[in-house]
Amino acid sequence: MRLLTGRNISYALAAIGLFAGAVSVSPTARAQQFPSKPIHMIIPWPAGGSTDVLGRALGVEIGKRLGQPVVIDNRAGAAGKIGTALAATSPADGYTIYLGTIANFSVAAAYEPSLQYDPVKDFAPVAYVADSPAMLAVSSSLPVHNLKELRDYARTAGRQMTFASAGEGSGYHLMGELFKLQTKLDLLHVPFQGTPPSATAVAAGQVDMIFDAAGLKPFLEAGKIRPIAVTGNERWAFVPDAATFSSQGVNNLEGNSWFAIFVPSATPQDIILKLNVAINDSLTSPEFLSVLKVNGYIPVGGTPAALGSMVTKDMAKWKEVVQKASLRRAS
Repeated sequence: MRLLTGRNISYALAAIGLFAGAVSVSPTARAQQFPSKPIHMIIPWPAGGSTDVLGRALGVEIGKRLGQPVVIDNRAGAAGKIGTALAATSPADGYTIYLGTIANFSVAAAYEPSLQYDPVKDFAPVAYVADSPAMLAVSSSLPVHNLKELRDYARTAGRQMTFASAGEGSGYHLMGELFKLQTKLDLLHVPFQGTPPSATAVAAGQVDMIFDAAGLKPFLEAGKIRPIAVTGNERWAFVPDAATFSSQGVNNLEGNSWFAIFVPSATPQDIILKLNVAINDSLTSPEFLSVLKVNGYIPVGGTPAALGSMVTKDMAKWKEVVQKASLRRAS
């Protein structure tokens, strides 16, 4: 065994001090060092969809501001729940960020109490990126151009009217249920696997109406479906001919789809704040704003706390809708 001399002890203590300094990094130093390698963004939806387009455009902008590329990781399946569960258990070091949506947070938590993840406990909010108003559109074969005409038609149709959505338990399904509660109309929900098949059925006149958003654009342009109401406090530039629900006498019908960045809950706060600054700055990019506009998104931004508050309120709202509508999978 080699004995330590006085000089060796001094060297050893110095080395220990250097090692301790290396591993005990202050928050300021850690934030300055981050990121030192590529960042992965988990998108729980397939490549090529509108959410994927948003995420990829945002990733480019974040990469410019942080000096590291953002690698897109599409983890589709189970209506976005597979990718969300993966993001929840990823390392909490800032190198995995997650593009969350209303579907996988507010709606999933309200409709499916047996989720493999907890939207509140497993994630920390980073930044509210954008949202998209929703619309109610009808088959162009119906003599309906606004909510009054829809109500009048429903009373004289002599049958139960139907509404389509992108799937059972989807945000647009719950929006339709909220519409039923607010208007007292007798409507039958017809679920599909995604927007294209549901919109196709409405365009063909097989289903009367649909709740959805900018994904209806091809069907609107073809004149196969007609928008008659939108969420929000003002008309949506994406479908300027459709008045808001509230201006047509249906209040409290808010079903905007929101898109935001989250990280695993144990991620250091200084890294969260650095990501937040990069995302908010990205929302000033003309190129990114152009992508948002083309796809019907409205930029939001803001603090992590503001995003967390919004999500909490949104989750409570949709849980109440599920309970009032007595939906099958409510807790």
